[in-house]
Amino acid sequence: MKKIKYQELEPEEQHDLFNKICDDIIEITKEYKKMANESRYKGTKDLTDIGDFIGKAIGQNTCKDEKDLNIWAYDKESFVAGFYHGYSIHDGTH
Repeated sequence: MKKIKYQELEPEEQHDLFNKICDDIIEITKEYKKMANESRYKGTKDLTDIGDFIGKAIGQNTCKDEKDLNIWAYDKESFVAGFYHGYSIHDGTH
């Protein structure tokens, strides 16, 4: 198993990266929403597509060579834990 080297960011850098990822999620979602509403794609989009949009936005901002994460605190496990936490607030399991 390859050892991953993480890059530490200063608080301001992490804040800027967070905002960039949020902006990219919005932009990617808008593009795919427009495509999904075209007649040939109607009814073919679901939650897996939303996960794909979010993954693309995070990956394009945190992966340095298409396989290794290079930004500390932007790993898959942290994202999944955050998702479960946010969802639990609404499904009654929090």
